[in-house]
Amino acid sequence: MMNVIEKILIVHSEEDDVAIQGDDKGWVTNFFKFLSSLLLHMNYRDLLIEVCSLGQLKKSELKKNIILVLVVSPFLKFENKGYQIISSWVKQMISSPEEYQGEQERCLVVHKTVFNFQNFPELMNLNNYQLYEIDNVTGIPREINRFFGSQAEKNYWMKLIDLSFDISRFLSLKSKKNDGKTINKREKTVYLAEVGKDLIIQRDMMRRELRSHGFEVLPKNVITGNRREMEMAIKDNLSNARLSLHLIGEDYGDNIEGHDLSLVDLQNEIANEYSDNLTKENLKNNQKKHFGRLIWISQSRKNITERQKIFIENIKTEAALYEETEVLEVDMEEMKSIVIEEIETGGRFYSANREVSGYKEPSKTDSSKIIYLILDKEDCEEGQLIAKALKKKSFQVVQPIFEGELVDVRYIHQENLKRCDAAIIYFGNTSESWIKTKLQDLMKSPGFGREKKMIAKAVYFRGQKKMDVNYLKKNNTMILGDQSEFNMAHLKPFLELLEGKK
Repeated sequence: MMNVIEKILIVHSEEDDVAIQGDDKGWVTNFFKFLSSLLLHMNYRDLLIEVCSLGQLKKSELKKNIILVLVVSPFLKFENKGYQIISSWVKQMISSPEEYQGEQERCLVVHKTVFNFQNFPELMNLNNYQLYEIDNVTGIPREINRFFGSQAEKNYWMKLIDLSFDISRFLSLKSKKNDGKTINKREKTVYLAEVGKDLIIQRDMMRRELRSHGFEVLPKNVITGNRREMEMAIKDNLSNARLSLHLIGEDYGDNIEGHDLSLVDLQNEIANEYSDNLTKENLKNNQKKHFGRLIWISQSRKNITERQKIFIENIKTEAALYEETEVLEVDMEEMKSIVIEEIETGGRFYSANREVSGYKEPSKTDSSKIIYLILDKEDCEEGQLIAKALKKKSFQVVQPIFEGELVDVRYIHQENLKRCDAAIIYFGNTSESWIKTKLQDLMKSPGFGREKKMIAKAVYFRGQKKMDVNYLKKNNTMILGDQSEFNMAHLKPFLELLEGKK
């Protein structure tokens, strides 16, 4: 086993450190200065950090106990003697996983600008960091030469902090290994899918949040190559993950070369297939290998294309068919909480083991049927008219909660879906998309542990609404209410079905 790390070696092409206009320092020199400063603030005062060009690199350097940071750009040439030294070293680690278990973490690849992996496949297996920016409008990548300001903070410094964090993490693991302590391999792993140009920053934030909680995040490198190579990489990463997380926004993403779909779309397609195959495999072999999918759809979709609208609608439709897939349209902070809860507690897979504040399990001695009245916080007051009317008919009525921890709110919603005999969704001040999301939850309730078929489900319309009623009919959902004030007669068809009179 390797000994304690002695230094960090930053290796670069000579052309990547030419003086920047308005500055006497080059890009690599600035990178070295900033990385040194960050590690100093993390109390790595005795760690030596050196810079070396590929032309100066000697084979003997890589025999020492180092962390290698390779700066890449179009200036990097495969035939360069210095790169050949690095390539051989990396290939040795990849080809000897037992001897070099975890040692790939000591090789980090920093993208100064857009870099093509075509001639450098060994670098794809390493941790990669894109320290350039992409224009949200044009999609054109730009090298960062101004290292301060709001844009630099988003696109350069936060990724530099990620790099520093990963170095610190590796140093910590090496230290623990040499203390004779066993480091357990992390079992909690998330596949964080690549995103469109508009959500790159949000994806970085989510990755950062997950890693700060000690979770492993895949893929560790950029998904690239032809479609077949991409598919293989995605499948391999998914097989090592407990959860896949997809962030969907305005941008559909660039089409894969030679195909009429984007990487964002391809990942979703393969994750669907993987989840479906795993479910079938579990049933066939009587096993329970858990794999869940969370799809976050941004609420800010002002400049969305028609193609992206169709893609999002297809995602929602498909999600309703898969028990382990959940679509969420919440703000990013809420999404972070949900993801962390899903991984830390096992989510719905282990929900029986949780104690939840605010949840009252329906009485087992009460033989009356349970009706889940699903409504938005804004409609609570109006919805109580329905609740009171149902209680007078001797039904148990359960409702969502709106206060408390987000994870508890979500858990109670799922428990109500699991235990109710019938459900009414109240359509008051909310939107059609909210209604459809709740209908999808009803369809997927078996995935939350529901064992019996739901007797009846309905949407109660208060006032005139624009909604595709055919969508409701296709899903065997009753339409209740009219433009007038609430009347008990509005519930008659629903109650007759519930009481077995229809």
